Amino acid sequence: MSEISPAGVLVTFQVTFTELFIASTVISSVAYKHGWQSAALGSLGGALAVAVVSFGLAQLGLLLPMAALDWISALLLLGFGLFLLYEFWTAHQVATEAVEMLEVYEDPSSRRAANALSAGNPLIWSGIIVAFWGMFAEGLEIMVVWLGIALKQGMATAAAGVLIGLAVIGLTALLLGKAGVFRKLPAKYFDLIAGVMVSLYGVHFITEASGA
Repeated sequence: MSEISPAGVLVTFQVTFTELFIASTVISSVAYKHGWQSAALGSLGGALAVAVVSFGLAQLGLLLPMAALDWISALLLLGFGLFLLYEFWTAHQVATEAVEMLEVYEDPSSRRAANALSAGNPLIWSGIIVAFWGMFAEGLEIMVVWLGIALKQGMATAAAGVLIGLAVIGLTALLLGKAGVFRKLPAKYFDLIAGVMVSLYGVHFITEASGA
């Protein structure tokens, strides 16, 4: 359990990058409509809520026998992988709607209006709630995979993938954000890649748990 699994790191990295990409589009749209203060406060609240839920579930996992953990880990990964594939199949619209808002923001007059709105209304509850839910919902999806990997291959493997995902999404946003590259990459394709990887990993763990 102390060794870091490259495959486990890859899965948690991919899911972290994917879900933070989607969350960033939602949060960016909140920042445009309601200001960065509301977006930042809601995002921070969502991240803290995910951390609390993650800690509670991790502590619960320590009380379960290893055989049960094997099955829980496998089913978490397989279930979430199938969910991501379903999202790809139905062409989830959350990121698309956020991208449309960001395209409006490219207009100079809209940008000035947004800046005026941000200055006049530093905290908007509707914006805070949307940003909170965007971060919490996507963070929960990261947590599901993190928990599945952590229960099976240890905290170090799960944490390494998440930390690498955070670093890569931050660096990518810094380098490519101003060029508008994110807006040209449909989030559903990231869902497809992550869904395939997580589903295969779940099937692998189910095979191990069943002793096949």
